[in-house]
Amino acid sequence: MADTAANEKMQLQQLLTCPVCRDIFKDPRQLPCGHSLCLECVEKMVDHTSEVPFRCPDCREDFGPVIGIQKNYTLSGIAEEYRSRNTEEQEKTVYCDCCPGNTTLAVKTCLKCEVSLCQTHVKSHQELPVYTGHPLVQPLSDLHERKCPQHEDEVLRFYCRISRKYICNLCSLKTKQKDLATQTCSVMKRQLTEYLDGQLKMLQEKVSESTTSVKHLKDEIQRERKRMNSLDSCFNSVTVVLLCLWFIVLYYAYSYSVENQKLTDKWEDQEKHVQRMNSKLADMKLDNDYSCRWQTPVESHDEESLMLDVDTASPLLQVSDDGLTVLRLKKKAELPNSRQRFTQVPQVLSTQCFSSGTHIWEVEANGYWEIAVAFKTIPRLIKESSFGHNAKSWSLTHTDKGDLYTLHNRQKTALAETLKTSRITVTVNFIRGTIVFSTGGSQVTKLHEFSAQLTEPLCLGIGLYRADLSSSATILKAFRVKDTPV
Repeated sequence: MADTAANEKMQLQQLLTCPVCRDIFKDPRQLPCGHSLCLECVEKMVDHTSEVPFRCPDCREDFGPVIGIQKNYTLSGIAEEYRSRNTEEQEKTVYCDCCPGNTTLAVKTCLKCEVSLCQTHVKSHQELPVYTGHPLVQPLSDLHERKCPQHEDEVLRFYCRISRKYICNLCSLKTKQKDLATQTCSVMKRQLTEYLDGQLKMLQEKVSESTTSVKHLKDEIQRERKRMNSLDSCFNSVTVVLLCLWFIVLYYAYSYSVENQKLTDKWEDQEKHVQRMNSKLADMKLDNDYSCRWQTPVESHDEESLMLDVDTASPLLQVSDDGLTVLRLKKKAELPNSRQRFTQVPQVLSTQCFSSGTHIWEVEANGYWEIAVAFKTIPRLIKESSFGHNAKSWSLTHTDKGDLYTLHNRQKTALAETLKTSRITVTVNFIRGTIVFSTGGSQVTKLHEFSAQLTEPLCLGIGLYRADLSSSATILKAFRVKDTPV
């Protein structure tokens, strides 16, 4: 019996529900097709369909711009009686959510807070300015049924005339964004059409002008031909002699020009050859000086201080107390926030940066490592801050498989050499604009040389990867080369 009564009540509620607002009829009006709507819903639909014919939301029948409606007194009486009974039942069963034990009947329900309030707790919503805009309605026992099926934290508040159902704030925002995108596409389509029409018109005008110019040119050629034909009869022997002399002059002028061009090309080839020879001699001298410098460090070098900057170290790196050694960690360390710190990649820069002279740094590295030279202004908080993946850094990388390659501005160069030592030497020459990576120790072997415009202060950079390989790096030596006359 209880199930039968519940089904009958549900059927009655469906018959008394407005198809637009999905609520019990309020002042129902009957359309010419026989379906009924709330008066307020009819007025809102007429306001929103001023440019298109009015259609019934149930059967979609078209009534034109003017419709005839009349009040449905029978349906209105049944709806009012059902609403009053339903309201009494809801008020009797809805309790205050703020009172302990759910023993106090609620007098209002806040749709924004989604709570039912008694006479005492509703005062804060009615008096405090912070609750301005919180809609208060009669107590609702079916508040959970007004939840949005897609966004469970939102309540159904607005009626969508396209989908003919209630939607929440987020669904309404998506609908507005879709409409805005549609309008934007229409505007762009109209603007593109106007632009193409203008270009087509301008092209047609140019074609017309070109046709006119070609016609004038054709007329001029025809007149010139007529004039030349009239002059042909006037040529005599003197004219022929002058023409022969003119051709002879042109021949000698052309021969002189060709010979001059050949001499110029040979001269440029000789200059390029001399430049190549000077470049090779300079490289040989640099390599010789480079080898000699490490053989006599006391006489040709000044030892300089070079330590790692803790403020730039990634949370995945640990810098020693003396600032010379850095280790790769398995878990991120708790470090203070700093705008200078690398947050996306496990890297660290040196505290000292240099902007002139020639500097030589020797680093001992193990595991999966990357030794780099970078401008002090290299980005820190984005993925593009990785050494070699931007125009502000030059790096040498040794992978876990023993592969060796250089990287600058995403340009990768694989090296055929296989490292037999864990020491790497970095040489920075601001005068020549070069960055040289080579092996360290007793025997120096050049690995790769970069040519760059060193316009900013440069720092030593170290990156460590694969914590399971115990990746680490230590600064062994740092020298500044003395300037000596060549």
